[in-house]
Amino acid sequence: MLVAREDMQIQSSKLGIYTRLLYFRIVQNRPTIFFKATNQYLTMPTIDIILANVQAGKLALPYFQRGYVWGRPQVRDLFDSLYRKHPVGSLLTWHTQRDGAPIELLLDGQQRLTSLYGVIKGGPPEFFVGKKEAFKGLNFHAIDEKFEFYQPIKMKGDLFWFDVTKVMKAGPDGIDDLIADQFEVFDESLDTKTQLRIWKNLTKLIALRQKEFYIDQIADPQKKADEVIDIFNRLNSAGTRLSTGDLALAKISAQWPNVRDHMRKNVANWKAQDFKFKLDWLLRCVNAVVHGEAAFRYLHTTSRDTFKNGLQKTIEHVDTTLNQISSKLGLDHNRVLFAKYAIPIIVRHLELRKGRFLEQTEWNLLLYWYLRAGMHGRFSGSTEAKIKQSLEKLDGTLGGVERLIAEIGTTWGRSQIIPADFDSWSIGAYSYPILYWMTRVGGAMNFCDGVQLKTGLLGKGSKLQVHHIFPKAVLYKAKYMRPQVNAIGNFCFLTAACNQWISATAPVEPSTRNKGIEDPDLRRIRSEGYFPWVQEKYPGVLESQWIPMDKELWKVENYPDFLDARRQLLASAANKYLADLNPGHIESENVPPIQPDVSPSAKFESHISSADEEDALKKLQDWMASHGAPIGEFGYGLMEESEGSGGVIIDLAWPRGLPEDQGRPVALLLNESAETYRTVNQAGYDCYTDVELFKRHVKDKITGE
Repeated sequence: MLVAREDMQIQSSKLGIYTRLLYFRIVQNRPTIFFKATNQYLTMPTIDIILANVQAGKLALPYFQRGYVWGRPQVRDLFDSLYRKHPVGSLLTWHTQRDGAPIELLLDGQQRLTSLYGVIKGGPPEFFVGKKEAFKGLNFHAIDEKFEFYQPIKMKGDLFWFDVTKVMKAGPDGIDDLIADQFEVFDESLDTKTQLRIWKNLTKLIALRQKEFYIDQIADPQKKADEVIDIFNRLNSAGTRLSTGDLALAKISAQWPNVRDHMRKNVANWKAQDFKFKLDWLLRCVNAVVHGEAAFRYLHTTSRDTFKNGLQKTIEHVDTTLNQISSKLGLDHNRVLFAKYAIPIIVRHLELRKGRFLEQTEWNLLLYWYLRAGMHGRFSGSTEAKIKQSLEKLDGTLGGVERLIAEIGTTWGRSQIIPADFDSWSIGAYSYPILYWMTRVGGAMNFCDGVQLKTGLLGKGSKLQVHHIFPKAVLYKAKYMRPQVNAIGNFCFLTAACNQWISATAPVEPSTRNKGIEDPDLRRIRSEGYFPWVQEKYPGVLESQWIPMDKELWKVENYPDFLDARRQLLASAANKYLADLNPGHIESENVPPIQPDVSPSAKFESHISSADEEDALKKLQDWMASHGAPIGEFGYGLMEESEGSGGVIIDLAWPRGLPEDQGRPVALLLNESAETYRTVNQAGYDCYTDVELFKRHVKDKITGE
C-alpha cells in the first residue's frame, strides 16, 4: 500500500511535535570556572555558540596557525564520534587583542572546529586555508546510523542517506519537509516504526549542535606571542612544530594582519610559472633585503611599513633574478632550480645596488657563483649559517661578488669540474640541473630532428624530458644495478615527442618490439639501434649531446666504459660554459681524467635492486593518479630540504605533503638502509617501506575510500 505525499505530511506533522520534544532543551547559564593562579578559564559553550562566535569574527586563528590539513576520513570520524558521544577533546583559546580590539584566538582544535563549521554551515570559515572538498558531501544513513562521504554507486537508490549539511541547516523545525522531499512516497515496507526511527536518528544528529565543548582559555592578553607559540608547540609535539620563521611572521602579523595572505599570493604567482617556494624562503629573502641578515630574529622588531616596503622590493628582485636564471642559464622550472637559498644572496646584492641596473659582466659573475653554489651544495646543511657567511661578503660592489666566488673556491678546494662530479645518480642529484643547464646553453640538439634544445620551443611535444640513453629494461636485463641504470651519465634531454618515438630502443642493439611498425625509420632503429640512424640523418647531433663517438662504447656490454667516457665529455663542457660566464674559471684543458682505479662496482651501492622495484614505483604513480592523488616525485633529492641530509635520494617523495600543501611530507623507501630511513625521517618525512601498506594509508587517510 502506498501512502500519498499529503498523508505522509499529516503523519510527519504529528511526528514533528515528537521531533521537537526530542530536540529542545534550554541552554542557559553555562558553567564557567576561573583558575586565578594561572589566569585561565574553563568554559563549556555549545557547538552552535562556538560556531556563531567564529561567524561573527569573535573566535579566529592566530597568525602562526597553518592551514586546514584534515582529509575526509578524519571529518567522517569526528562526526561519528560526536554522534556516538565519544570523547573528541577540548579546545584551547587565547584572549588577547588584534588591531587594538579584544579577540579570542584558537590555539588548539583548528582541524576539528573547521570541520564542524564546514559541514554544519555548508562552507568554510573566514580564516580557512586549504581544500574545501574535505568537508563537502558528508552523508548520514538514518537507519544504520553511519557516516560516509557521497559515493554515487553505493548510495544510489538508498533513500536513507541524508546530506548532513542539509539536515543541520533544516534544524528541528525543517526536518519534516526535508524527509518529505527525500521520500516522495512511502513504500508499504516503510512502516511506522521505521519512520519513527528515521525521525529519531535525524533528530539525534541535529542535536549535535547543542553538544558542549570544553574550552581552556588563556586569559592573559599581555602574554607574549613566543610564550603562546611554546604552548602551541607542546600541544602539537607529534605534528610539525612551528619554525622560527612562523614566529617572525606572527610578530609581523600583529602589525600587518594580511601579510601572510599577501606573501602567499606572490608565492602562488611564482608557482604558476612553475617555480615553487615556501613562505620561509620568501621570508629569508625579505630579511636579506631589509636587514642583510639570515636569522629571523632580526624581523621581530621590524615595523609594518619597513617590512611592507622590503617585501615589495624583494618581489621585484626575485622576479629579476628568476628572469636571469631562466633566460641566461635555461633553468626554467622548479625541478632544475637548485640552490634556492643562493637567491637571497643575489637579491641582497641587487638591493645594495640601489636600483642601478647591473651590467652583463656582473650578472655573468653572479650566475657563475649561483651555478657553483648549486654544484657544490653550498646551501645544504645549516642553511642559516651559510646564508649569513655569504651575506657578509656583500657590499654592493663587483668586489663583493668576487668575494662570493672566492668563498666557494676556498670552501670546496678547487674550481674546476672533474668527471667524478658526474658520478651521481638519479634526477634528485645536483648534476641533474647542471646537465639541464648545459643542454639549454650548450647547443645540444634533439635526436629526432636536429633542432637545438634552447628555451622557447613551441608545441605540446617540445617540452624537455629525461631520456635514458641506454634503456632501463635493457640494462636491467644485463644485470646492471639501479644506480648504474639511473646514472647521470646515462641521461640526456630530448623533446617529449622524440623521447616517446625512440622509446626503449638501445643505441646499437636490436629491439624485440618490431612487429607491426609501418614507419621505416622507426623500423630501422628497432632493428639496429638508434645511434647509427641519428648519426646518418643528423651529423653532429650525437656529439652535441656529449656522446662518446667510439662505437665500441655504444654496446651494452661496455656500458661502464661509456659512462666513464661521457663523464669526461660532460666535465670538459661544463668547464667551458662556466668559463664563458667567468673568464677566471680554470679552462677545461686542465681537467684531470677520472681515476682509472675506481671500478664501477666501487662507485655504486649494490643493495638497490632491479627493474621490478622501479616498475612497482611507476605503477604506484599510476595508481595515485587514478585515485586523484598527487603522484609524488621519483628519485627526489633531499640536499636542500633539510640540514645534514647528505644528499639522500628518496625513491618516491611528496615533499610538499600528502595531501599536497596540507599534510606532512611523505617518503616511500624500498630496500633502503636503516641509515637512509633514519635520515629521511629526521628531515620531517613520514616514511613507508611497503607499497601495499602505503596504498592502504592513502585510501584510509587521503582519499577516504
